[in-house]
Formats: sequence, structure tokens, C-alpha cells
Amino acid sequence: MKIAIHQPNFLPWIGYFHKIVQVDKFIFFDDVQLPRGKSFCSRTKILINGKESWLTIPILRKLDISSIKEVKVNNNTNWKGKHLKTLELNYQKARFLSDIFPIIEEIYSSHSDYLVDYNIPLIIGFSTYLGLNIEFVESSIILPGSVKKGVDRIIEIIKYVGAEAYLSGTGAGSRKYIDDEVFKRKHINLIWQEFEHPVYPQLSRNFVPNLSIVDLLLNCGKKSKELFF
Repeated sequence: MKIAIHQPNFLPWIGYFHKIVQVDKFIFFDDVQLPRGKSFCSRTKILINGKESWLTIPILRKLDISSIKEVKVNNNTNWKGKHLKTLELNYQKARFLSDIFPIIEEIYSSHSDYLVDYNIPLIIGFSTYLGLNIEFVESSIILPGSVKKGVDRIIEIIKYVGAEAYLSGTGAGSRKYIDDEVFKRKHINLIWQEFEHPVYPQLSRNFVPNLSIVDLLLNCGKKSKELFF
């Protein structure tokens, strides 16, 4: 079994889903600390008037929050209405708006105060739409109360679920603490993600890469999956 582990980001970019389609089980790293400063856990990039712009969920930051799953959104603002209006106006000419917009609307109808209750269902909802046969689970559910951190925590999860292989991203954060030799000693096959960003039809004069998966889905629908391979 091959797995991947990643924080439950908000409407993640295409590379996030490229990782999902390559594994048997995808684990949401929801019981780790929310990254300091601006984070992809609460914001993503879309096209607004043909230019890349941030779409952000307002969150309530508290010093006593210890994990992503405890982060609350600021429901005192009309962020859901603003998001939906922004997407509808800027993607009204997108071919698959009628497919994708209802998925977002349904999840946004939740009255939850927690960030993960929007991020995780959106990721699973889009994966279901694409017909991906992947098992999703939160790290806080399979190993609650663990005190291990960093690569030790990742290895703990890999061993617990009985995986033989781990697919890792190649970003600076992953390269910083993922050590090939450590995985070899633990008899885990470490695989580095190889992702080449696809070029697809887009509502922009010049193609803009590294946007949210929602940009790809709105323009390509279920054929988006073909661009991951």
C-alpha cells in the first residue's frame, strides 16, 4: 500500500490532487500545528478578472490552538457569500460551472465553525466528482494523542496503517526534513512526487499556473483527471 500525508488545505492546487491520484490512502495531517503567517490551509489562488488572486477563509487565531483541526473560521463575516459570488462572477463563462458550483455550494451550506469541516469535504467532494477511488482518513482519528513530531510522526503513521511506500512532495518543507536514509532504515519505500504542471484551457489570455484545483475543474470538468498522468 502506498500513502501520502498532507495538511488539509483550502481548495488546493493541482499538484495536491496529483499526489492523491497516485496513492491508495490519503491521510489528512489535521493534528499538526497550523503554519504561522499566511497559510494554504485557509487561502488559495483563483483567477479574478483574468489575473491570479487570493481567495481566503477568515480564521480566528488563538494562542491556545494546538492543531489545524481546532482552527475556527470567522463566521461573523459573510465569507461564504463573498466566495460564491466571486466564483460565480469570474467563472460564469467556464464550461463546467454547473457541475462544480453546486458541490461548493452544498459544502458551504454547513454551519460548522471549524476550518477542516470545509477543507476536507471540498477535497473529498472533488475527488468523488473525478471518480477517484481513494481512501481518506484524518491523522487525528487513526492516532489520536500522539506526541511525535516531524518525520517521526510521519513514520509512525506509515507504520500504523501498514503502508510499504510513502509518496512525498518535493517542496522546500518536505526536502528539509524527509531523509532517504531514515526511510531506508525503517524499510519504507520513499517515493518523491514527480509533477509537471499541465497547460489547460483557461479564462485568461495567458496561461496562469499554480491555481486552485477549482480553476481546472471549472474549465475541464471530469476530463481534468486525464491531465494528472
